[in-house]
Amino acid sequence: MVCAGIASAGDPPAFQQADDLQTPQPSSEPNPELNPAQGPTDPVKARQRLRELDRRLSVLESVAVGRGHGRGVMERGLGWSPEQKERGFALYATDGSYRLHINGGVQVDYHAYPMGHQANDPGTTENGFELRRLRPIIDWRVGQFVRGQIMPDLSSSFQLFNAFIDVEPAEWARLRVGVFKPVMNIENQQGEFDLVFAERSMVQNFALRRDFGVQLTGRVLQQSLRYDLGVFNTSNGAIGNNSRPLASTDSDKLGFARLMYTPFVRMGPQAFRKLDVGVASLYGTCIQSACQQPMQTMGFERIIFQYNNTVTGNGSQTSILPQMSWFWGRFGMMSTFVHTWEQKIDRATGKAALLQNQAWMIQGEFALTDDEPAFNRVTPKHPFDGTWNSFSKGNWGAWTIGVRYSEQQLDSAIFGLNFGNPTLYARTAKGYSLALSWYASREIRFQNIWEHTDFTGSSSAFAASGTSDFFIFRATLIY
Repeated sequence: MVCAGIASAGDPPAFQQADDLQTPQPSSEPNPELNPAQGPTDPVKARQRLRELDRRLSVLESVAVGRGHGRGVMERGLGWSPEQKERGFALYATDGSYRLHINGGVQVDYHAYPMGHQANDPGTTENGFELRRLRPIIDWRVGQFVRGQIMPDLSSSFQLFNAFIDVEPAEWARLRVGVFKPVMNIENQQGEFDLVFAERSMVQNFALRRDFGVQLTGRVLQQSLRYDLGVFNTSNGAIGNNSRPLASTDSDKLGFARLMYTPFVRMGPQAFRKLDVGVASLYGTCIQSACQQPMQTMGFERIIFQYNNTVTGNGSQTSILPQMSWFWGRFGMMSTFVHTWEQKIDRATGKAALLQNQAWMIQGEFALTDDEPAFNRVTPKHPFDGTWNSFSKGNWGAWTIGVRYSEQQLDSAIFGLNFGNPTLYARTAKGYSLALSWYASREIRFQNIWEHTDFTGSSSAFAASGTSDFFIFRATLIY
């Protein structure tokens, strides 16, 4: 029978059944099963007691040696919520073989243009509140090697962002099939509720964001080398920041490979234990669509560029992405670069070209309190629980500041061949970000984010605003 106990995900995975785990206390009341003066022991009760003790031993063994829980504790970027000491609620089978973890998050924003903006700038909106994300997440496990996740987004309309199955027979091999985020670059590994800034950088305009596909991941060489291999559909929903997974419109596919090396994970300077360096490459064929979402600024407040409806891919599409991350003490940083080679054609005019575009970013986060930035968000050493007593004791949560620079440059041939509107869209965009974040607790965070972007057109025909200043106040709750 798989009737499970219920526990908070912050508790040990053996249900946290107090009756099971508490040490028996001496009692002044006579126990008829143990006191000979009360007569012979009831055989039925004795067998029931033995079965109960055997069940408790099974649960404790599951906790002590990790049976049923040895795999799946959060490895960053694989989309999994930790099975222990984390948020949410969970159902567990008594022997630890089955698990259902319910968690998720909510983000609410206020957006404003403090310097004003032109209403005809592409993609701009008015000042106001927005429900940015509302995502219930269901993680599940069947047996020791099979697990999966379902994650819709309900912020505006129902969209299924994650729906995948993992099979992990060993630490060096995890096979994932379904709809999910390929871990093509370091930014894409971070969960949406863990970002230092409102959204990812302009590098994401050229990265495989979320799609239908299959991916093989693992760690080798004493876990110092991680590899990722994947094959995904090609569609207009595949490449770009604001992902929308779409069914395949053709037989073409995109494949990627990625290697990340952590040279000092087991030995070497302590300061570099969390240094990761690596490179990824994307290759495939795109013909039926442009295979490109509208390119956006880091705050999503404006569209930098969008291909004309008649422009599609015309053959191969290749990208290379060197990347790194480093966390030490109160400081953390990440950087990524992408260069693309894309064959495009205007089906209306017959004009074609091999386009080369590029973008890069570097960002850092520094803790103002005695806390440590981390890839999967800051966990305050002294969380604030909302009471004056917590405040008076110095439990103020964690405060951090973040800075980022990102830039993208498009091939001049894009505008020379009229693949996009030169009056609306920019050839070059340079963005600066500043963030002040308060992590009241692991579950609650408030952010004040300022995004500034400078735009340069391909010619004097460019008539949109040359700059954009965008302010975002964001409240995040994860559970």
